[in-house]
Amino acid sequence: MIPFTDTPDKFSEVDLQRFKELVIKGGEVGGAALADNVANARILAIYREEGVIVGTTALKRPKASYREKTQRRSGIVVSESDSPYELGYTFLDDSLQGRRMSYPLVQAALVHADRAGVFATVRVDNEKMRRTLNRAGFIAAGNSWKGNEGRIIGLLIRPAMG
Repeated sequence: MIPFTDTPDKFSEVDLQRFKELVIKGGEVGGAALADNVANARILAIYREEGVIVGTTALKRPKASYREKTQRRSGIVVSESDSPYELGYTFLDDSLQGRRMSYPLVQAALVHADRAGVFATVRVDNEKMRRTLNRAGFIAAGNSWKGNEGRIIGLLIRPAMG
């Protein structure tokens, strides 16, 4: 299975809805922010199985307010000039779990970062995603903080590629 990437405006409304449904199924985010972030993403990367999206990730353009909140909570400056993008919304449907499919999906999205720095926020206990991000060049940075439903969140940064 090969990841497919494109800008959000190239996806059908049905595909965008399915993308958001999978992200919500992942249990980390939802609501109006999700719709805005998907629509404004630099790139969406997906897997399809029999025409249906079964894996997602996005190279997002984070809003200034979210960037500031992340900086305040982590104690690390995540400037727009150094890290213009955030990698997020990585989710694999049950049919792909345990098949080592997240790394190729993440890599497909990161190609579109144009060698710029990228950050990600991930639950501290999400060992699989943290391993995927480490493999993709991200390193843990700053302090962890309490997120929604008491989850502990950490910041990871992939520096710009010289």
